[in-house]
This record gives sequence, structure tokens and C-alpha cells, in this order.
Amino acid sequence: MPKSAQKLTSKETSKEPTINGGSGQASTATTKRKNRRSEDQAEDTEDIGEKASEANKIRKQEKKVEKTEAPSNGLPNGTTSAQQPLTVPKKNKKSKKQKAKLIAPWTVSEPLGGWFLPHDPVFSPDEKFLILAKARALHIYSTDTSLLTHTLSVGSGYLAAHALSSTKTNHLYTADSGGLITLWNWESGTKSARWDLGTKIRHIAVVRQPEEYQDLVFCHEVGNNHIINVHSLRTGNQASETDFKEILKTPGIIQSFEVLNEGKVIVVACQNSVMVGKRAKLHKTSLKDFEYTWREFQTSKRITTFDAYIHGPQPSGKSNKSSQDPRDTVDIAIGDQDGVIHVFEDTLSSLVKLEKGKAQGQLNLQLESLRPRRLHWHREAVGSLKWSRDGNYLISGGKETVLVMWQLKTGRPHMLPHLTSAIENIVVSPLGASYALSLANNSVVVLSTTELEPKTNIVELQTRRIDLEQLPRDSSARHYSFDVFERVPMAMDPKNPNQIIVSVPSSQPRRDQMNADRQEPYIQTFDLATRVPVSRQALTRNNATDFNTGPDRVRIAEPTINFLQLSHNGKWLATVDEWVPPKTDMGYLEEGIPEFNEEERSFRREIYLKFWRWDEKNALWTLGTRVDAPHSFGDVGAPARVFDLISEPGEAGFATVGEDRCIRIWRPKTRMRDGMIVRGADNAEGLVSWSLHRSVELGDRLDVLNTDSNPQGGPTPRNACLAFSADASVLAAGVSWHSDSDPGVIHIIDAEMGIIRRSIAELSVTVLSCLGIVGRYLIAVGDSIIVWDLVVDELVYCIPFDRPGIDRFERTSLVHLAVNEYDGTFAVSCPQLEKNETSKARGFKKASSRVFIFEPNHMEAKWSTVIPGIVLSLLPARNGKGYIILDSSASIRLISPRENSLQLITLPPEPNARSLIDRDNGGREDVGNSEDEGVVKTGGVRGQITGFEDVIQKSENDKPVVRPEQLQEIFDNGPSHALPPVKDLFNAVVRLYARKPRVSGGQGPVSTT
Repeated sequence: MPKSAQKLTSKETSKEPTINGGSGQASTATTKRKNRRSEDQAEDTEDIGEKASEANKIRKQEKKVEKTEAPSNGLPNGTTSAQQPLTVPKKNKKSKKQKAKLIAPWTVSEPLGGWFLPHDPVFSPDEKFLILAKARALHIYSTDTSLLTHTLSVGSGYLAAHALSSTKTNHLYTADSGGLITLWNWESGTKSARWDLGTKIRHIAVVRQPEEYQDLVFCHEVGNNHIINVHSLRTGNQASETDFKEILKTPGIIQSFEVLNEGKVIVVACQNSVMVGKRAKLHKTSLKDFEYTWREFQTSKRITTFDAYIHGPQPSGKSNKSSQDPRDTVDIAIGDQDGVIHVFEDTLSSLVKLEKGKAQGQLNLQLESLRPRRLHWHREAVGSLKWSRDGNYLISGGKETVLVMWQLKTGRPHMLPHLTSAIENIVVSPLGASYALSLANNSVVVLSTTELEPKTNIVELQTRRIDLEQLPRDSSARHYSFDVFERVPMAMDPKNPNQIIVSVPSSQPRRDQMNADRQEPYIQTFDLATRVPVSRQALTRNNATDFNTGPDRVRIAEPTINFLQLSHNGKWLATVDEWVPPKTDMGYLEEGIPEFNEEERSFRREIYLKFWRWDEKNALWTLGTRVDAPHSFGDVGAPARVFDLISEPGEAGFATVGEDRCIRIWRPKTRMRDGMIVRGADNAEGLVSWSLHRSVELGDRLDVLNTDSNPQGGPTPRNACLAFSADASVLAAGVSWHSDSDPGVIHIIDAEMGIIRRSIAELSVTVLSCLGIVGRYLIAVGDSIIVWDLVVDELVYCIPFDRPGIDRFERTSLVHLAVNEYDGTFAVSCPQLEKNETSKARGFKKASSRVFIFEPNHMEAKWSTVIPGIVLSLLPARNGKGYIILDSSASIRLISPRENSLQLITLPPEPNARSLIDRDNGGREDVGNSEDEGVVKTGGVRGQITGFEDVIQKSENDKPVVRPEQLQEIFDNGPSHALPPVKDLFNAVVRLYARKPRVSGGQGPVSTT
């Protein structure tokens, strides 16, 4: 049975049409394919193979959400003592029944957001829908509303390619990294058939088989060589006709290919060459007769994009003496790395003339035959290039954020500037009425061809993306810079707990992956409930409408938002942005001493602390106050870096700590002039400005009696962190120094008086990453997880952990901490970089993160899980129901406890019976606040729900009072996609109204208010 027609036996596909084994030609094809596979089974040197295998493992890893078992000594994850590393425990072999009973106390949601793949958007034939690809799903959007209509999940694996059927407009082919091709009915979202090719697929193209109403699927498959096969995939009674034919095999790297005129012409683009293939036997339509004559020409520059156009039938008066069919007039446009577009007209005729000239020894004919037209406007590499439907225009785009339309008759360009981000893909709609532009900020815009006005705007989460090529290699891990993994500023909006605010870059071109300079001048508001962005706003200067490159062709750097925090009521936003001049601009100060050059750059650093007020009318943040250099070195007048920014709970206020070893508390005040309140045009409450309320200096020595300690003249810290207590009475400040011999210190400060009450020097915080306070406990994360009791002033526990492959000082920005006052827990995430067995050729490491959930008074972790990719931000949920994770794939995951799920109305247990919860928790029942749940525990079953009969027996005056917050507790249970079934919601509401009223001493009803 041919592998391309292999029958799938999984349960998932048992209900779908299966493909039976073939015979005849299919058997011959199988023999050829096995021989070819035996040669090409070696590891592919291209990143598609690495991404493919990596995606399969990541998918399996995501499904393994396990409950961390605590050993007898009480330390999490197999730690044998309080001074041993925090490690992942080995899984115990259990029976299937035991595993089925094991229920993790916390759950991880499916990822939200994520980046679109660098594939061309696909229009439906009627242009009413647009199909976009992500790593594991196809998303179908309406072009009228820009809203997601439905999703096609490819399951496990990495989505490699997709294409519409040429015979049925409602069918679509997808190919994943494992070589599985699936035929979908994309309108209904159902699968029609699947074929397992067993190879690594990079591109596919679908055309109609000549003289038959069937599809032919051309696949670019990768192994030791790059191969293009044409497949005849059949189902049902025609399954025996499933077959394939190899039409091209080359050791060169194929970047992309196009199939024209029902497969009569194929154009293949490699890195520095173009191959044009023409089918030889046009009168034979059988797949076994598909043979191509290939012609190739070289290019002097690397090809970045190309597009081919085939003209219609020529006039009958034209000579047909040419060796080619007159209908096969193929024009090819190529964009190279220097920004030049080369247009080759009637390429096949030119190549035939070139071959004849070479046979006759006339080598000079090469320049005459293949001299292309040159169109040069782009300053950098051409990102995308497409022909118009009539062949009179070329549409191109690149990093210049300008859409260029070339009129070929005149050679003049027409431009649409200021698209805010680099153009990566351009697609002309089937009717030629629209252009679809895929931008480098994870958005897709559909423009009308006549007025160039946007008709559709699809935006996804635009946070920093880290690709495979940006990960460290095994050979260079010691010299790798982890700056790309620095924390992404993110905050939860108190006004709307379903919305987060996160800093985002203006553009992230995929061809500029090795540029590690982090530039994030924008913030984006993303709604977790609807899964769509709400707004995007620039908070620093940017190059959206200015030139983004200087005279020396060096890109102009934009400032980066390093910190952002929201006030307790969500009315104020505080940000810290920083800009450092690039090294190329400091050449006039170059003296050959790297330390001196870096010092000069730091003196010219620009740091601003900005306070923004929410404008409810215009739905945007308006700048209220800007503080230049909130921290500075007074002796040299240079700005000092800001290490941390936190919000003060309970009232409007923020605190910062800087490189100058000072803590500054900022508060708002109403502007006064001559004793009168200064009011704005639209501000009846008066104008508010922010200023320094209090400053606390942190000396470099603990001896407070030492008067020689000079805060301005001492050493600068390596890092510093701040944390407020829940009532804002205590401010904790942790400082770590550059000296490895100095253990660092954590200061406990009276926030109201600005006095250091206690300096904890007993703890080693040489490498301090995070600081937090949960109730009475102080949590510090560095080389270990430290919990300190502030009331009794003693260490609760200390759990060291090590992350192999990452230097302890590089790990500072990779470890994250979030504290949740609602349930008294805290979460810690740490990265894991391991040797990637599927990436032996290029040696990229495998990146993941492990997340732990702790309670301050228990040493063992309540739960842990592995998150694919590196965690870039970790937040507690505002409604107190878990944590929010942002990872390096720009995906958001929600971690929530299972206890938050609604409980159905049940009869009370027997008086002497212990519930399953009691047995699992050692007699402790995990329930919420009894007042919120509407149940009072008065002993026995007296406070339990006893059914509807008891409620009916009560009079109208004995009805329990249900408060609005109790209903809110039921319906405010996370995003809409995470809500329980409607039946559970109904039963929960009935539970409130059907419960027995409270009793006091057994005498009469008592109101629940």
C-alpha cells in the first residue's frame, strides 16, 4: 500500500472517509518513493524541520499538565533538603485507573493570541472571507466585519502550508510538519479526508488536473535534497488512483514555487537562481506522463521574493515558429536583497534563444536575451512582490512601510506611505478588487484597489516574538546575550479585569530576527474575554510618519517602555521609557576603549517617567506629567537607570528605585494658582500634576552609625526590586550589588514615614530577580526562593534552584514572580534551556519554562507545569482567580484553580460520612467565603442545602436575600470561553435562592444581608 495513500487508524479519523490501498501505478510509485526516502531520511539542515519536530514535542508537552507530588520531607519536586536544587521529579509509574483519578488542582488554558505565520493570506473565491494561518490552526475572518468566524485546528504538529481546492471552492488542503495532508470543508469546519505522506512539507500548490475535475497537489518536500512532487490524492472509490510523481530534485534550497496554467509551467525560486519548468507532453494528462523540461538562470544577488504572470492567448496573426506554446508567455518579477526589482519578460522564449545561442557558440546572446528591466525604489530588501490581475502593474512592499505600485508601461511608482509597519506579504484578491497586506506587527489589512482605503483590519496580540533562530546554540551558549528575553511590561486593568495592557514593538520583520535591540514604544490593550485587541497607542516618540533610517542607512532607534503600572483604580498609568544612542552614532568619541565608549553612551541616555490619565471620552491615555531623569547621579549629572516601578495599593501613588540607590515615592496633587484650583477646559475637578512625595536613600553599608557612607559616592547596584504590602504600610526594597562577595540586603521601610525599620542581611540575595509580599510573608527570588515571616522576623524556608545553561546573572530578567493576595499564593516561573535532539544540525537549544504555585507557609509546591517557550511576563489575575502568563510566542495562558468551578446543588452527605474533598485534603474542605457562597456552616447538615422541598415550605418572608455581588461571583468566572455550561450556571443561581436562611441560636430566620 503506498504511504501517500496510507489509511489512518486513529479514533479521530475513524469517522472520516478513509483511504484504501492502491494498486497498479500506485504500487510502482510506492517502490520509487521508498527508494527515494531511503536516501533522504537524514536530518534536514533547514529550520522547517527543526520547527516541525519542535512543534510536535511542544504539542505533546502542553497536554501533560501534571500535579507535582511532594516527597516526605516537604520540599517540592524531588528536593531532598532545603539546600538542594529545585528539580523536576521523576514520574511514578501508576496504573491507568490511578492516573484517571488524579486531578490537578490547577489548570492551564489553551493559548490566546499568537502570531500569524509568514504565509500569504488566502481569499475565498467570492472575497467574503480571508483565511490566515497560525502555528496550529487556520483562522477564517469575515472581510466585512474583520471578525473571526471559525477556526480549523490542525491538531498536533506545525502548520506548514495551505491552499484552496481548485475544483471545490469550499474545500481547502492543509499540510502539517509531520507530512499529514488534510482536506477540509472550511465553510462547515469538518474534515473530508487525510493522507499521510510521511515527509517534511514546506509549500503546497493545488491546480486542476487537465481534462478531469480533480485536484493535483504539488508539494515542496524537504530532506537531504529539496524535492517537488505532484500528488493525485483520491478518496472513497477512487482511493486506488492515489499516486504521485517526482518532477524536480535539487540539492539547492528552494525558497518558493508557483504553478501556472494547470501545471503546464512551474517557476521555482532558489536563493540565487530561478528555474522554469515546462511540461513536455501536453496532449497526455495522466499523472505518470507529467515530465518537465527545466531551464535555469542565475542571479547576482540573493532573491527575497518573486512572482510569475502568464499571459492569455496571443493574437492569431503572431508567428508560432517558437518552440514553445504561444499561450505560455511567462513574465517573472524578482526582488533581491538590495531592494531592486528585476522584471523578465517572456522568460521562456528568452531561455530558448539562450540555449540556441550557446549551441552556436554565441555567448553574447545571454545579455541580450535575459536583460531585465530594473525598478529600484526600496532602500532595503524587497519584502513581497505581486502582479496585478491584468499584468499592467507590480505591487511591492518592504521595511520602508510603504506600498509601492509600479506602472510597467511608464515605470513610474505610485506610493501609499505610513503603514506603521513593514510589509511582509501582498496578495491580490481573485477579482482584483482588493489587496491584502500582511504586516510585521501581526496585523492584516485589506485595501481597495481603486481608493486604497482599508476595508478590513485584522489585528492580533502584537507583543515581542522570539523565533527559533534567536535561541542560543549549543556551541555558543556561553557567549549568548539573553537581552531578547527581558521582561515584557504588562499590567491588568482594574477598570476591566478581562483586559491587559502590554508594551509592543512597532514592527518585527522576520528577516531581521538577529537584531536583538528591543524597541517597544507602543502599548496595546487586549481583551481576554473576546480575544481581540481593544486599542493601540504610542507612548514615546516613534517613526510611524518619519524616516526610519538615517543617512548612513542605519535604522533610527525608538525608545523602549521598560516599565508600566496602573493605579489601584485604573485612572492613572505610569511608564518609564528609555533611549540610548546607538554605537554607530558614537564613532566621533571612539578611543579604542570599550569601557569608555559605554560610559559615554550611558551619559547620553534619555530616561523619562510619565504619568498618563485615562480620558474616558476619547478612550485613550493623555499625558499629565513627564519627569526627566527621575533618578540621576548628582556628581556627574548623568541619568541613572530605573530598576523597578510599582503601584501603591489603595490610593494613587507609585514608587521607583534607581541606579542611584534611591527610592522615590510619587503622588499626585491638584495645581493651585494664587490659592485657586487650576481647571482645564474639560476637567471640572482641576488639573493634576505628579511630583516627588518622599525619597529614601539606601546606603551601601548596613552600619547606620557609619557617617562616612555616602549614598552618591558608593558603588552602583546590579539590580533592585520593590514590593508593597497589601495595605501599603510596608515597602520592601531588595538590593544586589556587582560584587559576588556581597550578599545584598532587603530593607523593610515604613512607607508613610519613609524610614528604614529593618535591614535583613541574613539572606543571600546576590542575584535578586523579584520581590513580593503576600500577607505577612516576604518572598524574594534569586538563586533560591526565600520566604521570610515579617511578623516574627524569621526565615520560613529557602529552596535553592539551578537552571543549567544560563548564567546566574543572566537569569535575573528571566525569572518571574507574581503574588496573589486573594488566595494567598505566589507563582514563580523559571526558564529551561535544554539540548534539542531534533536540532542537531544547527544546534539550537530547546526552550521552555516551568511554573510553580506555592503557598508561603508550605514548603512544597502546590502545583507545577511546563509552558512551551520562555515566559516573558507573569501577573496575578485581578479577580483573584489565578495567574496570567505571556510567553515568547506572543501567546497568553490563564492558570486558574479548579476550586473556582461552580458546584452543583447536591444532597448533603450522611452525618458520619467524609466527603472525597475531606479525604483528599486531610479533612480540610476547599470552599470559598461562606458569606459569598450563601451557605452557613452551623454543624451537621443544618447549614447545608437540603433540596427544594425545604424552600417551598418556607413563607415569603423567610426567603433568603441575594446580594448582587453573590450573582457576580457566579457569572464573573473568567473569560466567556471559560464559563461553565448554561445548566451549571442555572443550578448555581437556583442554589442561592433555594438555600435555607441563616439561623441564630435556632430561633427563627435571620436575613443573609
